[in-house]
Amino acid sequence: MRNTTLGTLFAVALLVPTLTASGRPPSDRPPTATSVATRATTAQTATAASAHHGGRKVILDADMGQLNDDAVAMFMLAKSPSVDFLGVTVVSGNTWVEEGTAYALRQLELIGRSDIPVVPGAGEPLMPGRKERLGAENTLYGTAPWTGAFESPRPAAYDHLAEPPYGGYPTTRPQASAAADFIVAQVKRYPGQVTVFAVGPATNLALAVRTHPEIVPLVKEVIYMGGAFDKPGNITPAAEFNWWFDPESARIAVRTPFRTQTIVPDDVCVKIRYTKARYDAITAGPPTAIKKIFKDLQGPVFAADPGHSTFLWDALTAAVFLDPTIVTTAQQRYVDVDATFGPDYGRSLGYAPDEFAAPKNPAGTQRATLVLDLDLRRFWDLYTGLLRRP
Repeated sequence: MRNTTLGTLFAVALLVPTLTASGRPPSDRPPTATSVATRATTAQTATAASAHHGGRKVILDADMGQLNDDAVAMFMLAKSPSVDFLGVTVVSGNTWVEEGTAYALRQLELIGRSDIPVVPGAGEPLMPGRKERLGAENTLYGTAPWTGAFESPRPAAYDHLAEPPYGGYPTTRPQASAAADFIVAQVKRYPGQVTVFAVGPATNLALAVRTHPEIVPLVKEVIYMGGAFDKPGNITPAAEFNWWFDPESARIAVRTPFRTQTIVPDDVCVKIRYTKARYDAITAGPPTAIKKIFKDLQGPVFAADPGHSTFLWDALTAAVFLDPTIVTTAQQRYVDVDATFGPDYGRSLGYAPDEFAAPKNPAGTQRATLVLDLDLRRFWDLYTGLLRRP
């Protein structure tokens, strides 16, 4: 595979097989207030220049938690002046769909964005019996360290959870339509303009394209957080959580011939850690609604363990969308997901194109761009700058 420098090409076409680092070594130092403001303003100005009719139109399809990585991605998109946020569609994954619906509604209320619709979607994976098979799966292939929603009983409704959301139950209500129908309706309303973020299990997206295949050429782009291509999975040795939770839906989604598919896999997510220094950079200065959420939910964790850190996962998808120039290494592959029950259940597969030979990818697989490295300084400046916005 040949290499080439990645710059703004990522935002335009990404037609080459392999794209590698830009030459400037990334920095993981905490940003200064000046650098945050300058870089965030630059990124937002550049993005806004390409905005159309009030901003680039997005749908965030997520397994929402309370200030988890899905919530931070939601905050980043909601705070960007270049985004026309059409809605949040909710799927079961890390949380049950009822929990995720309540968390999305309440967190949007707390940051003053209750104008963004929240639409509940699939409550179970596409293949029946996923939860019931876990016992056999753990016995045969090793115990999964985290099973998300399956770790607790499913709530009866979004306003009848085992515990109320942070800040209390939402006063706004979710949309009555199903998430798949909402995705279909918005894509048809804005043909060629909607980017769908699939940052949880892909159940809602799979249902949308299977019930309404006519929307496929109308979707502008799908951005996934999912898969582990050149590393072991984080749930089984084979699989990353999102695509492990519902492998059948992930396989349907990545095999759909969308015009553009971008994947932020676990490969790049594990290269970036969120630490107390990052928390301090976000929460410093005058109070805001987002800073209060961070202080209330993350403050006690860092107070108890200043060395605590975590990965950001879904938040990286928002950053890649808002400022594609932060991507320093990307690679195009034909992508598939193993949906055969066994030790490789949920494994992501990537077949690199060979421009000098006949295709070796399985029939039906589609080309997607895998994000493999980021400019850490630019990423942290964008991330911190957006979350500090009033």
